[in-house]
Order: sequence, then structure tokens, then C-alpha cells
Amino acid sequence: MIKDTVERLIKDCGTRKPFDICSYLDISVIFSDLGKKIMGFYQRTEEGIVILHINNRLDEETQKYVCSHELGHAINHPDMSISFFIENPLLVSSKYEIEADTFAAELLLEDDLSNTYEGYTIEQIAANEKVPPRLVELKCKSLSIF
Repeated sequence: MIKDTVERLIKDCGTRKPFDICSYLDISVIFSDLGKKIMGFYQRTEEGIVILHINNRLDEETQKYVCSHELGHAINHPDMSISFFIENPLLVSSKYEIEADTFAAELLLEDDLSNTYEGYTIEQIAANEKVPPRLVELKCKSLSIF
């Protein structure tokens, strides 16, 4: 279960900060200009080196989200780096993207979300937490809220 994986990772690394977790796990993070459409991607080299590529055009909070999302791919889909998706474009499934976003939601959002933001809308919570609204939706779903 993704939630259990994230909780174990936070405990092992002593943080929920995605860039610090990458450092702890010896995952390289490269910031570069990926154009206007690509936010980031996960790569595993033939030698097993894990690299997260993040678009340097993004603001800091979005980079944090992208790092969390790509880290989710690296941990939950280790054999499906960008080369897999290039070679198998028809297999790119929203399932993998939802799982990566679920990982990001569990990493970036605390379980006491409902107590902290009682009466708030998903959009208001997302704005306060500086994450995409879909992460708040996924977190609320995992907590059986809404």
C-alpha cells in the first residue's frame, strides 16, 4: 500500500521533504529546461542509477510536487522509467500517474488535514498547502473524507 510505503520512508529518512529523501536514497535530481510541456520525468539508467529530471522553469512549490511525484514513480514503478514509456507509448496508463500522485499526496500532506482545514474546500486546502487540488482529493479519499 502506498500510504505504508510513504510512512516507512518518512520514518527511515526522518523527513517528508522530497529533495532530502532523494539525497538520503542517493537519487540524483537534475534541474534543466524541459520546455513548456514537460514538468519532469524519472529515469533509471542501465547501470541502475536513478535520476529525477525536473523542469527549472517551474516555481519552487511545483518543483517540490514534481519531485514527490517522480519519486513515487522511482519507488513504486522502478522498472518503468522514461525509456519504458518511450518504447511502450500505448502502455502509458493513468493508473501509474494516479499512483505517483497518491504517493505525492501522502508525502506532502499530513493525515490531520481534516482537523486543520475543517470547513475548507479542496481548492482552499490546496492553495494553503501549495499543492495541486488533485493531491488534496487523493489524500481526502485515503482518509475517507468527503
